[in-house]
Amino acid sequence: MFINAFTFIIMRRITLLIVALVSMLPTMAQTRLTESVVYQRLISRQTQSGYTEGTPWTNADKYVNTVTMFGYGPGRFTGGGCFGFMMDMMEFASNYEYNIEKIEASYNDLPKIHVGDGVRVNNDTHSVVVLEVAGDGHTVTVCEANFNYSVHWGRVIDLSSSSSGVTYIASFWPNVPTDIDDNDMAAGTRDVTILSLSGVTMVSARNTGKLVHELLGGLPKGYYVVKEGSKTYKVFNKGE
Repeated sequence: MFINAFTFIIMRRITLLIVALVSMLPTMAQTRLTESVVYQRLISRQTQSGYTEGTPWTNADKYVNTVTMFGYGPGRFTGGGCFGFMMDMMEFASNYEYNIEKIEASYNDLPKIHVGDGVRVNNDTHSVVVLEVAGDGHTVTVCEANFNYSVHWGRVIDLSSSSSGVTYIASFWPNVPTDIDDNDMAAGTRDVTILSLSGVTMVSARNTGKLVHELLGGLPKGYYVVKEGSKTYKVFNKGE
């Protein structure tokens, strides 16, 4: 009888511990990403078996996504070779927690580039992952696979050059950069206008204290032009 009671107490404590750990998971999953964190995750793979410089990696190497990517649910085959490597690295860098969106781009119309972004280059024939972004905002250091049929680290690409052949950016980062919400005008005195790319006014907020992502919240997914005081910029609204 003593053994049964003791066993019951131990099992109860284990159950409570499991419940506590499960309750913590949503909070753990919401850890705020920084480009420094993403860089450290990416660069840690430079010495990991299967990802070291020169490791064979061709179109025969396939990858199945864990998160939602480009409108497809998790567990869908997303490609091989350089594209599979891009997805693998991006999901690892974001800790398998963030959906990956496809943002149309070109060499003369680049969105803000972040560490951890995937970039489709060479006129939609090759994929790379951004390790570092230079001060000019468009020269990047990348890692990639199926580069001479293998993994390669450290190539430098100027994405603003026509020779780069950029066709889109794949990103798990929020659609509105955090610095946009650090307004240089006091709350309640800002005038914010959000327009479609064709110039149609979607939101006009005068003397608002709302943040830009709050004003974007009710709009469909897509690109918008934001005019905020003296600043004008383009954002991609995920429509979440």
